Amino acid sequence: MNGKHNRRTFLTATSAGLLTSIAGCTRGGTGSDDSANTDSKSDGGADIPLKKYQQADIDWKQFEDSKINIGAVQHPWVDAIKPAVPIFEKLTGIDVVWNILPENQFRTKRQTDASTGAGQFDVFFMDQVVNQYRHEGWLQPLDPYFDDSSLYDESWYHPGDMFDASKWQAHGGGYSDKWTGLPITVEVQTQFYRTDLYEKHGLTVAETLDQFRQNAKTIHEAESDIAGTVGRGQKGYGMNIYILNTFLREFGTSLWTDFPNNSGLDTDGTIDAAKWYVNLLKDYGPQDASTQTWSDVLTTMQEGRAGHIVADANLFWPDLTGSDSKVGDKIGIAKAPKPADGQFSPNAYNWQISTSKNAKNSKQGFLFMLWATSKPTNTWMHLNNDAAFSVRQSVWKNDEFRSRVGEDFAQITLDSLKAAKPDPFDRKYPQWGQQYSEELQRAIAGQKSAEAAMKKAATVAENIYSG
Repeated sequence: MNGKHNRRTFLTATSAGLLTSIAGCTRGGTGSDDSANTDSKSDGGADIPLKKYQQADIDWKQFEDSKINIGAVQHPWVDAIKPAVPIFEKLTGIDVVWNILPENQFRTKRQTDASTGAGQFDVFFMDQVVNQYRHEGWLQPLDPYFDDSSLYDESWYHPGDMFDASKWQAHGGGYSDKWTGLPITVEVQTQFYRTDLYEKHGLTVAETLDQFRQNAKTIHEAESDIAGTVGRGQKGYGMNIYILNTFLREFGTSLWTDFPNNSGLDTDGTIDAAKWYVNLLKDYGPQDASTQTWSDVLTTMQEGRAGHIVADANLFWPDLTGSDSKVGDKIGIAKAPKPADGQFSPNAYNWQISTSKNAKNSKQGFLFMLWATSKPTNTWMHLNNDAAFSVRQSVWKNDEFRSRVGEDFAQITLDSLKAAKPDPFDRKYPQWGQQYSEELQRAIAGQKSAEAAMKKAATVAENIYSG
């Protein structure tokens, strides 16, 4: 590890980066659009030996003196990889041009680029709309490139090192048998709790949902200024339902038990999960529980105003334990709780990078994707440039990385990612998911029952496909 990096610098740097960019992780529609396009060349600074890439049986120089355009959102992945990009340019002779935009602005530009056939972006960030793009014929599967021996060397790339959940999402979340892109970041739901409050009240870290609720009740009733728990209640397909979807799987059901005829939203399992989540936040959450976004949840915990978080993303860890947190030395991490007779199935989410059918330099773009997600580049980003979102298991097992981010954080995240069951984003998920989240928000706000909300959400989702 570079000597200038230690746990404190990692926490501080990542804290600032995440607060501005975590909106790009699972948070549909939460990005700011007030910044200008910031085309720029990459900065230097990485020291990865070229021989680590030249060991691959890949003709890295076959597109020398060409150029690729990358469309990206403002995200810590961009900050982490940019210093290493001159290595790629030297290795391949391909110039990299970044087009970095705020999230909503990027989404609009990406759709225009793909749907009109303009093909400006050779590589671009891809999220929950992957199956919409695939269904419309805008995406280019990567399989032909994996089959090209001049472009790909499996023994060097080690695709088996990636988490199964990440590879599954890169295959359209079960809707495609082809690669729709390569995963670049991953987050998984975990549990965060106040170690001082748990010790004060003699609480045991919850393994089950009943224990989690009881811990919330104890803290809520004993502490006058602290809510028992906090979790996302705000509408949005990356907000409250991102959390609830874990619980409905743990209650033995899933989204789309029969696609596209039965959404699964009005099954007993989904209704039971919704009742548990709604009642938890209504009984022991803060007064504004129905409007809390991911950033509100993070702030509430950072300011010491809640006892624990309802199974939120592992990427919160650096901010909760960093210098900006009032309780930074009092935060514990554990696996997400589950029903006593349920299955541990935390939700997880990946950003990936893809190429469109109309991109002019997709082969060059594929070489960039391969290089960016390879073991040498990925390991360097996580050991030397404050990244904490690796889709490769080897990074989470790396002793140097574990020493930097903390053994508990690394092991809980690794175990959770191995067991993760991500959401399957069908092609109309953003459309019906938004209305599903609005129904859940109404239930948390006390405007209707959880059962009525889920039955309405089921009708909406199924009508979207049958209408």
